[in-house]
Amino acid sequence: MPEARDSTMRGDTEAWVAGARTVWLPTAAEMGALDREAVASGATTERTLIEAAGREVARRIQHHWPEGRVVAVAGRGHNGADALVALRTLHAWGRDVVAVLASDTPPDPDVLIGWDLPLLPREDLASVCAGAAVVLDGILGTGVKGAPREPQAGLIEALNALDVPVAAVDGPSGADFSTGAVAGSCVRAKLTVCLGWPNLGLLRYPAREHCGRIEAVEIGFPPPSAEMGARAITGRWVAETLIPRGGDAHKGRAGYLTLIAGQSGMAGAAVLAARSALRGGVGILKVVSDPANREILQRTCPGAIFVPWNDVEECAAAAEWAGALAVGPGLGRSAERLELVERILAGRDSRPVALDADGITLFEGQAGRLAEILLPGDVVTPHPGELARLTGSTVDEVLADPGEAARDASDALGCVALLKGAPSVIAESGQPLRVSTTGGPEVASGGTGDVVTGLIGAYLAAGMGAADAAAAALFLIGVAASRSREPAGHLAADVPDRLPAVRKELAGLPGPMGPLIFASGVPGA
Repeated sequence: MPEARDSTMRGDTEAWVAGARTVWLPTAAEMGALDREAVASGATTERTLIEAAGREVARRIQHHWPEGRVVAVAGRGHNGADALVALRTLHAWGRDVVAVLASDTPPDPDVLIGWDLPLLPREDLASVCAGAAVVLDGILGTGVKGAPREPQAGLIEALNALDVPVAAVDGPSGADFSTGAVAGSCVRAKLTVCLGWPNLGLLRYPAREHCGRIEAVEIGFPPPSAEMGARAITGRWVAETLIPRGGDAHKGRAGYLTLIAGQSGMAGAAVLAARSALRGGVGILKVVSDPANREILQRTCPGAIFVPWNDVEECAAAAEWAGALAVGPGLGRSAERLELVERILAGRDSRPVALDADGITLFEGQAGRLAEILLPGDVVTPHPGELARLTGSTVDEVLADPGEAARDASDALGCVALLKGAPSVIAESGQPLRVSTTGGPEVASGGTGDVVTGLIGAYLAAGMGAADAAAAALFLIGVAASRSREPAGHLAADVPDRLPAVRKELAGLPGPMGPLIFASGVPGA
């Protein structure tokens, strides 16, 4: 059976090689509104969009599966019409094609335009798919919510039971395109071709596991008349946003960072954050830590300056010297550490801060107290458990809608909030969510958060804004982590040393690889 020709390629790297600078991530409602607005404005017609969508799906099928029979399972809606246009186009190119109807009637409008394609009942699915190269899933569309009903549910299960790769048109049938929920039967695709923009829910779990490789193609939509609620962090945006280092650069221009991290027994967290900041290009780094960690930090990070945190005057001087601060990895949760953090933050003037881990948990249940000492240029980087402890909510409540939880945290704390997860999201008051597009199982390892904090700190020290620094750090660390051969054996300590090479590759991005505007492979594949 023919396999997708690029099925072994690393998707995380492809996500930054292909694509546009700005990639919106609409909900199903936002995408529907964009579709209606495009038609109502006279910029295009419904039929034109269907034709463009189907032809682009056909191009992606021809690229990945250039030989063998193509079967389309078509529902009654526009999703089914898109699949039939793709099938009709492939047939015109000389491919062997068969359509299976997911309902008793073909999609409306009639898109076959006189081509005599076989339209078979769903009972024939297994027989026509025997030996096929790929099956197109056009059963259900973007606006469907809840568990699929019969006969669609049974057809989805039958499709999943076949030993044939599936390419989903716009998204796998059964997934919620807004939330990522999977309430019942859901197609498991090897490839998902998104039309116009990838929907936000397809990047969230569990829907993400059903998408396989995600590719978004341009089909002729006009630009949105208003910003959507979320956008992807893309490689092209990161490449254009990172501050370059000129030929006359020196350490002062690269930025000064003070890192406060590492109680006794937790020197590793400080080491990971420090090495990430150094590999991220910070000019000079001071590490304020437990005196017990002096030797290990000076051995593992000889380029950093050690400051014992029991020296009050030296700690204050380190905060005043810095262009930015990173606070929290392995800090500990004692009253003494809380007093240290409050004292340093109170004396930092307008210097931006990246606050992570214990630096957040020290304020458990005291979000108001933390908000009093944070500034709009700061960034907090909790995982769901840390955010739940800070706000007095539950982890389940945070995970029910991570984007909304991050927005609430940003508004309540008065700064940028990076909520770690799959995917991680960045909220900034009054701005669209930024959603991570790189990484996978590799970033779900102990210490990765410390690496993120160190790199954000380096970028803040270099003069980047909080949201930009957080977004760029997430992207690069996701790519660096995905370079591990085996996710189960990945170490956060592997990531910092890969950062310079990843950034160099990013600086040499080729031009856009049209017609793709976005691509992301199976995380960890």
